[in-house]
Amino acid sequence: MKKILLLGGPVFQKPVIQRAKSMGLYVGVADISQDAPAASLADEFFQGSIRDYDAMLAIAREFKPDAIASGACDTSVVTVARLCEELGLPGNSVDAALNSTDKFRMINCFAQEGVPHPAFAVAKVSELDTFVPPFSYPVITKPTDSAGGRGVNLVSSLEKLPAALQAASKAGISGDVLVEECMTGPEVSVEIIVSGGVPHVLQVTDKLTSGAPNFYEIGHVQPTSLSCKQRRAISNVASSAVLAVGLKNSAAHAEVMLTSEGPKMVELGARLGGDWITSHLIWNSVSGIDMVETMIKLALGEEFSELSYSDSGKFVATKFLPAREGLLQELNGIEAARDSEGVIHVEVHGIVGKRYGKAVDDSARFASVVASGNTKEEALTNCDRALRLIEIQMG
Repeated sequence: MKKILLLGGPVFQKPVIQRAKSMGLYVGVADISQDAPAASLADEFFQGSIRDYDAMLAIAREFKPDAIASGACDTSVVTVARLCEELGLPGNSVDAALNSTDKFRMINCFAQEGVPHPAFAVAKVSELDTFVPPFSYPVITKPTDSAGGRGVNLVSSLEKLPAALQAASKAGISGDVLVEECMTGPEVSVEIIVSGGVPHVLQVTDKLTSGAPNFYEIGHVQPTSLSCKQRRAISNVASSAVLAVGLKNSAAHAEVMLTSEGPKMVELGARLGGDWITSHLIWNSVSGIDMVETMIKLALGEEFSELSYSDSGKFVATKFLPAREGLLQELNGIEAARDSEGVIHVEVHGIVGKRYGKAVDDSARFASVVASGNTKEEALTNCDRALRLIEIQMG
């Protein structure tokens, strides 16, 4: 039996583990927490920080996997690349992994390769109190090395910049902050399989966000309602972006803003999209391909000269119930939500007895729902109806 080692056990790793098992693979999962949401699904669990290369190398040598993958986990992309390089397993190069996780390196790759992107500058941790952006306000501040929308803020004036820079710096690891011009327009994500250096765009996803100042995600819907012409332009920009950072055989999740000047890159990840995008949305909105299974096959060394797929004609959406401030005392109505019309999946993220702060990024959610419909609007309505059935009591 072949083995796959997945680094990271977040909730969106669950369908990756399930798909790997359905393919007859023995699945190992490593995570710093033995209570990680996906840990219990593993055939074998290893506790340790997925950022700790030496610890993960020791685990990999013990487990002897045929493949190592990050799945839907952004945090482990670089560690996975280093392990695959050391052990002679298929995977992204370390440079490509770094380019796909360090946002300053990433946007420099876009600039060097002519990929449309916003104006940008980096505020080093040593200059946060004195940094002045070389372009006009408003600007976006974000850590150079974080994910999940952590530390992202819209800044409208110089007076508000120092506090935003400090917040972004604390949300990252290096402390450096990427500062970008604020782009406006519809934002979408693009789900891509890169095989043999050829990008295959499987789907374009309309993104729903909380808006300013944090822009955390509150939902997604497939397929996009943008025109075929706009979709092609977005797909071309996203494809050029994954090649600019050096991806050869990898899943990729790209985020693109359709501005008045055309599509521009926001950022990308060398991984599967989270938020049920690749496991549930694409599974229902695209015919002829299973993106999760294809990613696993790439990790095992299989390449695809051709991929055959098309829109299924179905509309599918996911929406989230953001966390509220206070102590979560009760979370009820889950079965009613699961039985609601059009619902495909309901996931509980909130932990009863845990105290929550105000939702400011993608990590603060009580529940999520996936639902389908005959139209985009119907799919979203079915999500909203199910979410209204979930009862929250705060203390």
